Amino acid sequence: MNIKSLLLGSAAALVAATGARAADAIVIAEPEPMEYVRICDMYGAGFFYIPGTENCLKIGGYIRYQMNYNEDGAGADSYSFTKQARFAPTFDVRTETEWGTLRGFAEIRFNWFSGLVPSTVTEVNHAFIELQQAMGTFRIGKGDTPYARFLGYGSPFGPFDGSYGFNNSGEISYTFNGGNGFSAVIAAVEIANSNKFDVGVEGGVNFTQGWGSVGAMAGYDTFTEEWGAKAVVNATFGLFSVGAHAYYSSGDSIYAIDNPFGGVSEISVLAYAKANVNEKLAVAAAVQWFDDENAFDDTWQLTGGLDWRPVSGLRIRPEIQYTKTDAPAGFDDSNWRAALRFDRSF
Repeated sequence: MNIKSLLLGSAAALVAATGARAADAIVIAEPEPMEYVRICDMYGAGFFYIPGTENCLKIGGYIRYQMNYNEDGAGADSYSFTKQARFAPTFDVRTETEWGTLRGFAEIRFNWFSGLVPSTVTEVNHAFIELQQAMGTFRIGKGDTPYARFLGYGSPFGPFDGSYGFNNSGEISYTFNGGNGFSAVIAAVEIANSNKFDVGVEGGVNFTQGWGSVGAMAGYDTFTEEWGAKAVVNATFGLFSVGAHAYYSSGDSIYAIDNPFGGVSEISVLAYAKANVNEKLAVAAAVQWFDDENAFDDTWQLTGGLDWRPVSGLRIRPEIQYTKTDAPAGFDDSNWRAALRFDRSF
């Protein structure tokens, strides 16, 4: 009886304990609601909403590998062969506000260069804020300045795009969109070699239609008190596109037209032609003339290359360039160089 009573008591205790546990409800926390990425198509392909915000973001960029040949002088061994690699991610974020479209854009470059002493360089190539409205765009930040970009760069292809007063620096600018293809820009840009309030003042106009574009641009360097100007005409005829750029530079400044053999040219003219063989391959050629403002006489630079896009996202551009000047006796008067560039964009 004692053993039976003990077993019955133990069973009752076990049931009581189990019942007590069952009476306590087990509360499982509800999972946090997950917000999937939503497509933001108002700014074009590739944009998506940053979860929890109304900001639209596009992540892009490119990866580059390039091989370079340069003739350093006469003789079998008087050349250099170098390589360079680049990873350049870009970030483009936009939001609609009561003031218009608020945009922020950044491009970071991670560069590697070969040579006797290989080097790795990281740089902020673009970092600017824009406020875009129907009548125009206000920009503040760092990037290719209006004098370099507004009328298009130099030759519209490959590694050798000529000398045209390129500058990448801080700027405050306003681009006016007048409609019917007319636009204008005014800007103040930072002069890198000055730690004072010295700026470059830039202004230009452009008219674009289906046949092409025509425009003019001028800039004044308040640090060196020199100035530059350019006029650009571009035209498209079916599979062919041509263009002519005329440059003036009063002296050594951020608007200088650098002569390939040294010094600054006062006047230079660049002309190009490009033919699309098919939707994947184009052939291009350019010639640039520099006047004799340096120690040598007139200089000519001839460039030719291919623009091949075999598959989506891959671009291959081989180029070769020959430069000739009428140098005094004892000086090298010509130069060959070539490059093979691979770009994988995303």
